Amino acid sequence: MNDALQRAGISPSLTVGEVARRSGVSVSTLHFYETQGLIRSSRTAGNQRRYPREALRRVAFVRVAQRVGISLADIGAALATLPPAAAPSREDWARLSAACRAAS
Repeated sequence: MNDALQRAGISPSLTVGEVARRSGVSVSTLHFYETQGLIRSSRTAGNQRRYPREALRRVAFVRVAQRVGISLADIGAALATLPPAAAPSREDWARLSAACRAAS
């Protein structure tokens, strides 16, 4: 997938500012989510954070789950069941949301 993105002239990773703008959360919130293990980033040679594109879906899931009252610990446990380096599928989200509904 990264090769296809690069051939199309699209970066496979996003800066922290891009993720913040596109997800609607602050940079400090993204840093907090990262320290909690909810999202991950890598570092460039210049020590700048770069987030994989799937971080946008994870942030969206965290925001929705928080709105309905699910704790960050439970959100983290749910996200830990997903593949770390791939965007979650529709089936993944359906399974997670069903588990969250059952737990509440």
